[in-house]
Amino acid sequence: MSDVLLELELEKMEQRGINRYKAVLMAAHEARFINDQMRLGLFRSKDKPTSVALQKLFDGRVVESEETESEE
Repeated sequence: MSDVLLELELEKMEQRGINRYKAVLMAAHEARFINDQMRLGLFRSKDKPTSVALQKLFDGRVVESEETESEE
């Protein structure tokens, strides 16, 4: 993903009320979850877990967890 596209996506996240630092935490948690699923054979993808997690985050398919909020 190019830097310009990433910046646009981060601006969209901020419009939804999620700052870029919280977005990083959310994406990291989701990437770990996806990686665990891949190891167990529950999820398959040709893309890296981080790429999948970022795409899900930008699509609005990752929700804030209470765990993420308490780490601030």
